[in-house]
Amino acid sequence: MQDLSEMHEKCSQCGFDYARIDTERWLDNTARRVMCPVCGWTRLEEHHWPDGVPRLVKRTESFGFGAYRLVPPGGYSGYNAFHSSPDPEVIEHIRELLNKKGWKGYLTLWDQSVGRARLVEGSPLQKFDANGTK
Repeated sequence: MQDLSEMHEKCSQCGFDYARIDTERWLDNTARRVMCPVCGWTRLEEHHWPDGVPRLVKRTESFGFGAYRLVPPGGYSGYNAFHSSPDPEVIEHIRELLNKKGWKGYLTLWDQSVGRARLVEGSPLQKFDANGTK
């Protein structure tokens, strides 16, 4: 059984305690991605495991410019991050999906003036319709 502390870590940018950890494996290689669903900060580590001994191949850390989650009607989608300031057209497209097309989720953008992410649209907890039927 995996310990809960191995499933998240503290964000190095905004300090949110529950940055998500995703892992994957292919042959003798693994990848571990930590992404903050609040500000978009991301760390990626790739390892090669010859003879069962891990060797770090790549490690990157990206400043977050915001994050979003889009859940289409009847579907599921993961969390995504902006690693540069998004174009106004991208922001408007996400807003349209959330406000006019029936998608659930949220959009945050990093506010440099206050040093934190701000919620622009939707709700991080919005998973179901208001009446709880979907």
